[in-house]
Amino acid sequence: MSLHTTTRRDPVETVFVPETAPAAPTQWMLTKVELRKMTDTRSGRWVLAVIVLAMIAMVCLIVFAGADGDREVPELFLASQLGLSVLLPVIGILSVTAEWSQRSGLSTFALVPKRHRVVFAKFAAGVIISVAGIALSAVVTYGGQALAIATDNAEGGWGIPADLVATRLLDCVIAVASGIAFGMLLSSPMLSVLTFYGLPLVLGILGGTVAATADTMEWVNPGQAMSPLSERGGISGTEWARVLCNTAVFGVALFVAGLYRTSRREVT
Repeated sequence: MSLHTTTRRDPVETVFVPETAPAAPTQWMLTKVELRKMTDTRSGRWVLAVIVLAMIAMVCLIVFAGADGDREVPELFLASQLGLSVLLPVIGILSVTAEWSQRSGLSTFALVPKRHRVVFAKFAAGVIISVAGIALSAVVTYGGQALAIATDNAEGGWGIPADLVATRLLDCVIAVASGIAFGMLLSSPMLSVLTFYGLPLVLGILGGTVAATADTMEWVNPGQAMSPLSERGGISGTEWARVLCNTAVFGVALFVAGLYRTSRREVT
């Protein structure tokens, strides 16, 4: 006769521990990422390189071939700003359009679903590059002044007016914001660049050929309205009003419209 012993086992309870969602990246972290994306790509490096070369070339041109009165430090500073003024918006355009043209938007907006945070990080990165560009421009200016002294071509002292630095920085920030706005609206790099640079030309031709639109173009055309920010001397109240009007149209309004389109657009 055999005895069988049955052992009773209690069921094992499975405890489900909810996973903690990872913390969202901070705005500063996103800004650093966008800053690296602006500068650590082939196109971004080429644009920055051309800006630096244009700074040096324009300052050297003024030092050795400038007319009397054009070799002062403020004039050298303005000359060094030419490449920065013209090409800085391209960096803003490429930073936005690359998300669609290079199909990186799928990963970018999957990691950061709130797309406005990415856009504001791009703008903040553009502001940092603008500040760095102004600082580098001052360094190149002082280098040009030292070269002018060494070659007996120097005129004036070493001072750069603070108001000139402020207006140039404001112009660069507005240009970056406008570039980002055009990039968000049009999405295509080529189309955005052509529209950004072609629109002032068209408006300038219209104002020069149709006399009835000449006064209006002084307020609407960015090439005319924003020009006081790139000149020595004080800016009048009317000129500031034109700057604000043009910024409201081509900066704020287009930026808001582009942000709305970017937040609604399907990522493919």
